[in-house]
Amino acid sequence: MSFLNRMFSTLKKPALWAVAALGLAACGPVNFAGPTAAVDPNQPVVVALMVPLASGNDTTEQLAQNLVNAAKMAVQDVSGANIDLRVYETGGNAEMAAAAATRAVADGAQIMVGPLYSASTAAVAPIAAQAGVNVLSFSNTTAVAGGNVYIMGITFDTIADRLVRQAVSEGKTNMAIVYQEGVSGESGKGAVERAIARNGANLTTAVSYPLNIAAMGEAASGIADTLRASNSNAVFFTDSPLRGLGFITASLASNHFRTKRDAQFMGLSRWDSSNEVLVTPSLQGGWFAVPDPALTLEFNTRYQLAYGIEAHRLAGLAYDGVAAVGAMINAARAAGDANAFSPERLTDPAGFAGVTGVFRFKPDGTNERGLAIMQVDNGVATMISPAPRSFGGAGS
Repeated sequence: MSFLNRMFSTLKKPALWAVAALGLAACGPVNFAGPTAAVDPNQPVVVALMVPLASGNDTTEQLAQNLVNAAKMAVQDVSGANIDLRVYETGGNAEMAAAAATRAVADGAQIMVGPLYSASTAAVAPIAAQAGVNVLSFSNTTAVAGGNVYIMGITFDTIADRLVRQAVSEGKTNMAIVYQEGVSGESGKGAVERAIARNGANLTTAVSYPLNIAAMGEAASGIADTLRASNSNAVFFTDSPLRGLGFITASLASNHFRTKRDAQFMGLSRWDSSNEVLVTPSLQGGWFAVPDPALTLEFNTRYQLAYGIEAHRLAGLAYDGVAAVGAMINAARAAGDANAFSPERLTDPAGFAGVTGVFRFKPDGTNERGLAIMQVDNGVATMISPAPRSFGGAGS
């Protein structure tokens, strides 16, 4: 029996949960207007799935349908919990999301799974909060987490923490950050700085570069000199292969600063977005983090067999959200608890077993996920450290 099938079998049984004395965090843009509404686990539970259907964009529509399909798979897999899944179209914008949330509350929604985008999440949150309803958003934007909002997306903090721990375990403790100018670069830089501080590493230097390609090339020489002078044995890049990552690392190589030889390169983004990225000379030997590859493959295989198409990379979030709802319902019924979605249950330290790996919510609405470390190796992403299957062990 595969691990994924064993996970499904586990989800079909009432889980034993260690209740932690954790209150609902009041940080973030939204404060709860009142206590979480009681949810009887012995009755049908109305789950509002908020997805960006009716967006008018073909790519977004395809993604939204993937989320719906994955959520329906989870409903079928999680037995014991009577889930009444209802789909609401958010259009991928805040205005439609707010209207959808209002309808969902009027329809008796007891928890919301989604929306996808941070602006939509921010619009939905106060409407749900007024009704005492929690929101499991697909967003990875920590700014919208808190109050009644728990985000499911993989955050910069989780990725940075996993990579920094791996580097420290190999003696690479002197870390530099190379980041692009702008909000995204600053956000990534902050996540890496926090991870370095949490894990006992040393921040040697942090240098930025402009987004303009010509200016980026001109800045590379000075950045290479700074990195050499800092005696860094690991360098974190916050940029994406879709933007300037390949160019800045190639420019550093042209200035005789390379991964593995001079320092271990690591990145906040996925470097396996295409074969072209994986064969980029300046990225060879570099590290990045991904959800559990084995579980992801098993989910993708099941999805393709069910729907005849490849699953979108974000589809697993919808499955995990609905599966977590089912696990909480079953756990509440086993404990004789009249509130299936209490803050204590949502933030249980044991977390949830998902099709993309283990994950758990923090009291501030952010999350932690079990991630694997991959290395770029001549056109292939090779796993050098597996994702943990539970919290508290290596890599957790």
